[in-house]
Amino acid sequence: MEKSREEIVETVGLHLEEEHNLPPLAARIYAVLILTDKDGLTFDSCLDRLNASKSSISTSLNLLVNMGLVTYFTKSGDRKRYFKTAKKKTFFLSKLQENLKRIESEKHIITLVMGYHEQYCPKKFEEGQVRTRVYLDYVNETEKTLKKSIKKLESILNE
Repeated sequence: MEKSREEIVETVGLHLEEEHNLPPLAARIYAVLILTDKDGLTFDSCLDRLNASKSSISTSLNLLVNMGLVTYFTKSGDRKRYFKTAKKKTFFLSKLQENLKRIESEKHIITLVMGYHEQYCPKKFEEGQVRTRVYLDYVNETEKTLKKSIKKLESILNE
């Protein structure tokens, strides 16, 4: 069974909200912008599609613009602003960069704890070394994959 546009907006919005910590309305606006077949949507279009207050839509659009996920443009002879998803700083690139920072931090903490245990708690170090090594291998591979993906995406965006 095919989902309606509104169901897809809701599904994408929930994902953005839960997995990427966007506020609910901002997540729905971003989902609408992702799914639109137009060059961009006006403030009024967002208002009509989401049935939220003007101030809530305005606040959410400003948040998305400030996050670099959405940009706006104007058309000659038209005073309205048109909002669209950002091309240069894509959501995917932002998420990859955030994940890389998180994994680098994780790697630092694991290495720090391992070094401490090796120096001051040799028994604990020895007992946990195999498990820790498996996890550290995962962290290292993930870091390598993230860096490779970021580099690829950046080269695509710079074309």
